[in-house]
Amino acid sequence: MSAPPLAILSNMTSCAAIAAMVSAKGLSNQITAVTSREALDRLFAEHSADAPFSGRLIGFVTDMIVPARYLAATRFTPVNFHPGPPEYPGLRAIEFAFRDRAVSYGVTAHAMTLPVDSGPIIGVNRFASSGNGSEDALRYETWRAAYALLLHLLPTLAAEAPLKRIDAEWSGKMCSDAAWRALQAEDVHTES
Repeated sequence: MSAPPLAILSNMTSCAAIAAMVSAKGLSNQITAVTSREALDRLFAEHSADAPFSGRLIGFVTDMIVPARYLAATRFTPVNFHPGPPEYPGLRAIEFAFRDRAVSYGVTAHAMTLPVDSGPIIGVNRFASSGNGSEDALRYETWRAAYALLLHLLPTLAAEAPLKRIDAEWSGKMCSDAAWRALQAEDVHTES
């Protein structure tokens, strides 16, 4: 059984760190850094559902939405590492949690599907949040938790193995830019 290639959809620093983690684990997967929409388009330019990418696409703390035709054009289920727990799907999860003074936070690994942050959950890494710390501190702990969860799931993600769903579900509350702007406007109106 050969190691499938891994395409990492994230910023360059994270792509390099994940490549180093793969190497440190003694895994032989070829890593492709996918750091922009143009790079994603190039990766899938010659792939389709009939001729899929032979590896796994891993979105790591990215806000890029992968088109359905690309999701269907992978041999192995694409996975996303969402920078929030299942209670905070969507964009600006950290900002919503910080505003809510959440005492627990975390990251979620899930199969990529559309709509975003709705796929079967394969891992959650939770941590205590003071609820009154800084937003930067929450971001730092979120990134740490995301790398720890990736390290835990890496043997499965790097193998020709099916993903195992865990007993966790997304909440019905979708975080979004529009919802965030509405809250900001509400705060301004309340302060007036």
